[in-house]
Parts: sequence; C-alpha cells; structure tokens
Amino acid sequence: MAGTELLLAEEVLLVALDDEAGKTGWSFSATAVNGALLCDLIACGAVDVDGRKKVRATGTPPAHPGLREIHELVAADRKQRSISHWLSTLNWKFTRPDGPASRRLVADGVLRLEESTLLGLFTYNRLPEADPGPERALRARLHGVLVGGAEPDAHDALLVTLLDAAHLVRPLLTEPGDRKAGTKRARAIAKGLKDNPVVKAQYEAAVAAAVTSIAVTSVVVTSGSN
Repeated sequence: MAGTELLLAEEVLLVALDDEAGKTGWSFSATAVNGALLCDLIACGAVDVDGRKKVRATGTPPAHPGLREIHELVAADRKQRSISHWLSTLNWKFTRPDGPASRRLVADGVLRLEESTLLGLFTYNRLPEADPGPERALRARLHGVLVGGAEPDAHDALLVTLLDAAHLVRPLLTEPGDRKAGTKRARAIAKGLKDNPVVKAQYEAAVAAAVTSIAVTSVVVTSGSN
C-alpha cells in the first residue's frame, strides 16, 4: 500500500484495532469509523451535504470498495436523507470492524481477515495486522501533531477530533509522559475545528453527527459497565 493515502476511516480503524488480536476494545464505537466514512465520501466528491444537512450522491462511484458500497446505498435511496439518518443506518448495518473501512486494508495486505469461533458456536472476523508500515507512519504523524507541535491540516484536524471523541487518543500515545499533553492538544484541536472555514463548509454536519453519536454511545457503555 506504499504511496497510497489512507482514508480517515482507515486511519481510525488502524488506531482502534489491537495489532495482534485484530479486535477493538470493549468501549469502541463503530460510529467513529462510520462518521469518518461519511467525511471521506464528502472529501472525494461522491456525496455532498446541502444547507438542510441532506445527503445527495454525486459524481461517479468511488474506486475505493468500501466507499463505493456506501455510495451505492445513498444513490439507491429515492429520497434525500439527513446526515444523521445515514450515520444511524451505517451504525446499524456495520457494527463490527470488518466493515467497509477494512475492505482496501485487507485487499492491500495491511490487515489480514481471519474467521474465529467463540465457544464453538459463534463465528466472528478478526483483523490482525499484516503490514505494520502504514500504521507506524500514521502514528508518527499524529505524534508530531499531538506532542511535537506540528500544525494539523484539515484532514488531520478531522482525524484527531474523531479519535478524541472515541477515546482513542490516550491509547495512541504509548509514552505515559506524552498522554497528558497529547490529550490536551487533541481537545484544543477538536475545539478549534469548528472555526476552520474549510472544515466548517464541507464536514461540519458529518463531524457533529458523529461526535454527538459517539458521546451518547460512550455514556450508555460507561453506565452499563458500572
């Protein structure tokens, strides 16, 4: 996958997955990945969002297999639905990591798709890492933004905002001394995202819906674990 730019959704998934086990943590919300997928569709021009936050399929289907899958869902709907509707639909349809965001990562050999059995009764897919290169480069770039003082572009600001909402910033920073400063920096980036005119014009509805949904899911999960 050398030279190929990762999607937001692919980056969120790589951070969320345990490299060896190929699974996400108990508190992980698929909303972070699905919200990122909607942002990726907007970024590549496959959909646009109007002033009423309605989503419309535009242009030709994307080459990326996961984005094409979602583009087809949007294009097949005879009504224009809201960004919140599509986020809810994706959250219902794709609840596990082995969804659209994993398609290219598996095809390109970054992740390996393995079927496992639980108690001899239930089967589920794991996604252990096969090629660590893309994730290493991603983590190095994010470390530069969160700890090294590098200014994020619009893409990385979106990514950090989604990671922060999904509680994935602390696990991203392996050095204990980096976590406090990195988490504080992530919150500042997320807060400042709404003031970025490029992000505001193109992604505000998708990010707002994703962050809100992640927050609600986090409250439910936390309450249920007490």
